[in-house]
Amino acid sequence: MILLTGATGYLGSQVARELVARRMLFRILVSDASRLGFDAAAAHCEVVVGDLRDRAALEKALSGAKQVIHTAALVKMWVRDPREFWQVNVEGLKSLLHAAARARVERVVYTSSFLALGPSADTQAGEELRHRGPCLTEYVQTTAEALAWLRAEGLRQFPVVVLLPGVIYGPGPKTEGNLVGGMIDQYLAGRFPGLLGTGEQRWSFSFNADVVTAHLAALEKGRLGEEYVLAGDNRSLNDFFRLLEDISGVRHPVRHLPFAAGKMVGALDLLRARLFGRPPQLTPGVVEIFKHDWVYSSAKAVRELGYRLTPLEEGLKKTIDSLAH
Repeated sequence: MILLTGATGYLGSQVARELVARRMLFRILVSDASRLGFDAAAAHCEVVVGDLRDRAALEKALSGAKQVIHTAALVKMWVRDPREFWQVNVEGLKSLLHAAARARVERVVYTSSFLALGPSADTQAGEELRHRGPCLTEYVQTTAEALAWLRAEGLRQFPVVVLLPGVIYGPGPKTEGNLVGGMIDQYLAGRFPGLLGTGEQRWSFSFNADVVTAHLAALEKGRLGEEYVLAGDNRSLNDFFRLLEDISGVRHPVRHLPFAAGKMVGALDLLRARLFGRPPQLTPGVVEIFKHDWVYSSAKAVRELGYRLTPLEEGLKKTIDSLAH
């Protein structure tokens, strides 16, 4: 029995669909079962309602489970109470692992993020990276702290395999974690507000089907206590929008916003969010993230998990084609 957390999220929902397609026996822990993108009953998938902060729900979900795929996280730009990031992304992970140990779970595949590794301009960089300097948003900070705790203590205490995907994109639900999907939608509708800086900053674009397959491979082949970067096609944001224009046939000019102006816009948007509770479209911390390159090597995952890196051209075409269906 496999327990999957985060099945209503962008990545977790795709993992759930793959488990259904492979007819694997699994259970999900979700806070809102109405948001599931598949028929759990038809898939013979057990549903436990609750979240990582609910000890009773955790214990019920883990009962009889031998393996866990932990994709649940608070992936947002902002929430009114920033303590929620810590409660879910750090304390939630610790609670899950302690409960899994009590339930005698044999393996936990934990989905972290490339952001936990810190910026990188070296396409050969990988799992050896240590996040240095300030963590620019609560999400980045708590993801980095969760990884730091695992490296210091957790990987010695618990049977964990850590996966660190890049910017995940591809067909899937429009959640806040689906950053690239939102950018594509805005561009195609002529509403993309613009790129921060020159657009020459590079990102590692990871096609979601590749990331999903790597999660299931990690259940079988991932070495306990190891980390695997699931990077992708390392390309600039300018490259991304040039490809998007060529593949979609939609041509809209992409404006560029200087970082200083972005900081001002982000600060005002953050102030409005704090005053009125409406999530911001930009924050100063996000602007700082876009100042850097975020590129890495997936050599270890390719070698040990059979990870495939879909070229950005191919992945974007599949993503755009899915919008028409």
